[in-house]
Amino acid sequence: MGNDYDFEFEDMPVRYPVGEHSFRELRRGGYLYVDKTYYLARLIKQGKFIFLSRPRRFGKSLMLSTIECFFRGEKELFEGTWIAPRVKEWKSYSVLHFDMSRTNGFNADTMLKHLNRRLEALEAQYEMPINSDSNDLGDRFSSLIEGIYKKTGKQVVILIDEYDNGILETLNDSEEEQEAMSDVLRSFYRQPKAMTECVRFCMVTGVARFGSYTLFSGGNNYLDISMMPNYASICGITQKELLDNFQEGIKQLSSAHSMGHEEMIEALRLKYDSYRFTQSEELVYNPYSLLCAFTELRLDNFWIKTGISKVFVKYLSRSEFDLLELENLWVTRERMEAKYQKGDSIPLLFQTGYFTIKDILDFKSFRLGIPNGEVRSALVDQLMPIYMGISENQFSTLLTRLHVDLKKGETNEWIKDIQSLISKIPHQLFGPLDSRSEDKEVRQKIVDSNISHFERTYHIIIHMICQMIKVDIESEVSFSGGRADMVIKTNRFIYVIEFKLDSTTAEALKQIDDKGYLLPWHADGRKVYKVGIVFSSKLRNLSAYQFVEG
Repeated sequence: MGNDYDFEFEDMPVRYPVGEHSFRELRRGGYLYVDKTYYLARLIKQGKFIFLSRPRRFGKSLMLSTIECFFRGEKELFEGTWIAPRVKEWKSYSVLHFDMSRTNGFNADTMLKHLNRRLEALEAQYEMPINSDSNDLGDRFSSLIEGIYKKTGKQVVILIDEYDNGILETLNDSEEEQEAMSDVLRSFYRQPKAMTECVRFCMVTGVARFGSYTLFSGGNNYLDISMMPNYASICGITQKELLDNFQEGIKQLSSAHSMGHEEMIEALRLKYDSYRFTQSEELVYNPYSLLCAFTELRLDNFWIKTGISKVFVKYLSRSEFDLLELENLWVTRERMEAKYQKGDSIPLLFQTGYFTIKDILDFKSFRLGIPNGEVRSALVDQLMPIYMGISENQFSTLLTRLHVDLKKGETNEWIKDIQSLISKIPHQLFGPLDSRSEDKEVRQKIVDSNISHFERTYHIIIHMICQMIKVDIESEVSFSGGRADMVIKTNRFIYVIEFKLDSTTAEALKQIDDKGYLLPWHADGRKVYKVGIVFSSKLRNLSAYQFVEG
C-alpha cells in the first residue's frame, strides 16, 4: 500500500482524503483514515436490510465503499483496522453498488434510462441475458439478483447510495412529475426485500428519511438506524477521533493562524462541530470541512460551498420560513421525519444538516438549532439575499460595511447599516398575528403577543447579522440588576444595547442606567456606549436610536 512515488515534503506530512470516498483508493493511496470498521461489524450483526440518513458529504459513501470491499473479501485493505482480527474467514460475494448521485437527469424518463443502462451493464458483467426488452424495471432488477444468486451459488450484496437524489432534485416540480419519479424509484427499490433469500446484506443511504416516502414496500422492511444511539458517530468525526488522528493538522493550522493548540481546537469546535443525530449526546464534526481545513490551512465554509443545492435554496425561498426558528425550535420526532412540503421547511433543514438536535425531552420533543458557525453563516449568506431580493454581492457589501463601522466606532453609520438590512426583509417574515376579535380582552392579549413577537424577531435578526460579521456578541446578558438585551464588543468599543418596541430611546437608556448594565465594563479600558434602539411595528424597521457614552 501507499503511493507509487516516494515524494516527501516537510509541509505535507499527512495526506488528507478530501473528496475521496473510495475505501480502496483511500487505503492504497496512503491517505489518513479514521477507522469506522467497528460500525461496519455492528451493521452486519444488526440485520440484513439497513437504512441510514445523514447530510451530504458526511461519509455515507465511504461507509458503503468500505462495506463493498469487506464483502468482496479484500482482506489486505483492512490491515490494522478494528475489524481485521475479528474476522474468522474472509468470504467474497457479488456486490451490486448503485450510486444514485451519478444520474445525468432529473425527471422520471432520464432516471428510468439511467437505471436500465446500469442493469444492462451488470447483466453483461455477469454474462446473463440482456433484458433490454423488459418493460418492468423492477422485474429486470429482481431477475438480475436471482440470476447472480443461481449462477454463483452465493447471496448478493446490494448497496444503494443517495437513494433520494431524484426526489430532492424534483422538489420544485409539479406533483405529477414528483409522483412519476417516485413510481420509477419505487419499482426499483422494492426488489431487494422481495428477493430476501437471494440477498446477503442490503444497505440504503440518503439524506431524506425514507419512511416519509412510499418507495419501499413497508415500514418494517428496512431497519432505520439513523436515530439509534449506537450509531451516533457512524458518520462524522468525534472529539476523540479529532484528537487521536489530527494532531499534525491541528499543529499546522495553529501555526498558520498564530494560535495556541487549545485555542485552535476550540476554533475548530465552534466552526465545524456540534452535529447530533440521535438520542446519544455524542457530537460529531463535519468531516469534509475538517479535511479541507487541514489541507488548505484555513477555516472556511467548505461544506456549504460544495454542498448547497440551487434546488434546496429555491425550495426554502418558497417555504414559510421563520427567522425565529433558526435559533430555538421544539418539534416532535414525527415532524423531523416528515416528507418535505413547501409549507414546512423544518424536515428539509434537519435532514440536510442545517439544523441539528440540541436537546431532547422525554424522547418525544426535540429542540433543534443551528449546529455551528459554518452552517449559521451559510444559512444567512445563502438565504437572506434571496429573501431580501438582492444579490449575494450586495448583501456581502452591506455586511462588510457594518463590520468596518462597528470596529471603527462609527455609531450613526452602523445603525444605518442595520436599518438598510432590515428594510430589505419581506414583511411576511415578521408575521403579523391576526389581532381581530370582538372580545376586547382577547384582542389585547393578541396585541401583547404581537409586541413580544416583533421585539424578539428584531432582536434575533440583529444578533444573527452580528454573528455573521464575526464580532463578539451576547444576547440576554445577565447582571445583578437584570438582563441587558445585547452586548457587542470589539477591540476598541463596547456597546450595551436595550431594545424597545413602539416606545422611546429615553425609556431604553433609562433602563440601562436603572439596572446598572454598564457597571461591569467601567474598568475594561475600552470606550463604552449605552445604546437605546426603538423599533416600529408599523414601519417594520428601526425607527429611532440614541448613543450615549458611558
